[in-house]
Amino acid sequence: MSRSPNPPRGPAHDRPLQRATLDEERGHDAYRPATHLAEPTVCPDCRAVFEAGHWRRQEALPGAAEHRCPACLRIRAHDPAGTVSLRGPFFREHCDEIMALVRHVSDRAGADHPLQRLMQIDEDDDGALISTTSAHLARAIGKAVGDAWKGELDLDPKAEAAPRVRWQR
Repeated sequence: MSRSPNPPRGPAHDRPLQRATLDEERGHDAYRPATHLAEPTVCPDCRAVFEAGHWRRQEALPGAAEHRCPACLRIRAHDPAGTVSLRGPFFREHCDEIMALVRHVSDRAGADHPLQRLMQIDEDDDGALISTTSAHLARAIGKAVGDAWKGELDLDPKAEAAPRVRWQR
């Protein structure tokens, strides 16, 4: 009896993988263009450049096509990809330090990934609600604040699309 070098490991391997299944697993983003963009393409709002299949921070070549990037489309639609809620007495006492860390994490992420940006920060007496253009950025902010100041971090690792990250102390 011959054995396959990579035997199937469960019911998911018993059926062929379909395109719809891949989109569900990756989390389809309605703000990504359905068709491939011409290269290079520049976003008229933030000036990010789409080239080699990725949006990057670089100078656009003269004559580049124009198309809004997914982050700018989200910002215009007021539709965040993730939110971060920061609450508690500790947050109120250390608001400036914590928000400086939030901006630092956002700046670092945006330098390499221009689609990862802060959309809006709403502060009130109880804390802050931060909207982001990227689920990755929302999780990164929550993890950074949790690592720096401990407290209670509610970060659902299974929430691919639009995670709601909550931290309080």
